[in-house]
Amino acid sequence: MKFLKYIFPFSAFLVISCNFSTKTDGLFGQSKTKEEALKNGSNVILFMPDKKTFNLLDGTTLTLDTAWTEVSFSLKNGERILDSTYGFHFSIPFKQLTPNTFTFHFSLLDKTNQMFTNGMDQNLSQLCPKQLYDEMKIILDQKDPDTSKGWTNPIITDTIIYRKILN
Repeated sequence: MKFLKYIFPFSAFLVISCNFSTKTDGLFGQSKTKEEALKNGSNVILFMPDKKTFNLLDGTTLTLDTAWTEVSFSLKNGERILDSTYGFHFSIPFKQLTPNTFTFHFSLLDKTNQMFTNGMDQNLSQLCPKQLYDEMKIILDQKDPDTSKGWTNPIITDTIIYRKILN
């Protein structure tokens, strides 16, 4: 009984002092599709690439789709907190002949406009510009096919100009 006398106040202190927020609080998020972004209240802007098909150095073909953007957001109690202070997500959907090989990546031509590092998934690349412009210039870097160099010596093969589609 004495044990309970001491443990009860301590456990009550722990319960009162705990923050009941979710594990995702404060984390930055991004939508996986433009439909998800729209569903969650983001203002989605579409951008069309000036080139859609590329023959990569590894012999495969890369096909680009219309890019879409949403304002950056963080999570609080499972809800999105939109905040353009942290820039935007510029999402480039693509199809690759050989998925999961990652022999290329995209980056912003204007490095001063980059808020965060880029992310890449099996069929989506997300760049993080501070500002959106009517034209967004994107660099296509490819892994050097020389296996002794690989990603230590990437080769810039194209500059893609994405132009905003007026709604």
